[in-house]
Amino acid sequence: MPTLKKIFLVFLKIGTFAFGGVYSMIPFFERELVDKRKWITHDEFVESLAIGQMTPGPPIVNTGICIGYKLRQLKGALTATLGQSFTGTLLAILLAAFYLHTKDNPLLQSVMKGVAAAVVGLLASIVYKMLIKLVTEYRSAALAAGAFIALDIFKVNPIAIILAAGLLGLVLYRRA
Repeated sequence: MPTLKKIFLVFLKIGTFAFGGVYSMIPFFERELVDKRKWITHDEFVESLAIGQMTPGPPIVNTGICIGYKLRQLKGALTATLGQSFTGTLLAILLAAFYLHTKDNPLLQSVMKGVAAAVVGLLASIVYKMLIKLVTEYRSAALAAGAFIALDIFKVNPIAIILAAGLLGLVLYRRA
């Protein structure tokens, strides 16, 4: 069982070096917490990720809260949140101030276009990894495709999609 100090330092590391948005942070989370430290199993990680996606607020922070809670209950959840959000909060304030003063600079605009393109690649990598791990048979493939179509084509509210998928999962996967 990791100490609160260790939880803080690991989540500080995650919050400091895993940037680019929620989906680009997932592999870093998994490598650090499942593969390297073995604090949680892959299944616990996927469950925490699902809970993080379903609950209001930033999904990756919610995932960290869930993992911190698994490790050391309420104190672990609070410690993980503080560690994970510390650097990002400080950097966001500094970068926002810098950006407001330099947003019309052509050099900065070029850098931002490059970063945006890289994030698309990172997202594609995450989607692919989740696809091969989680979509393993026709039912899960149909649920994933249905969710994509509902969101992208029919513009259904994501909360409604998650609730409907949960109900369908109950029907499709419930053991008698």
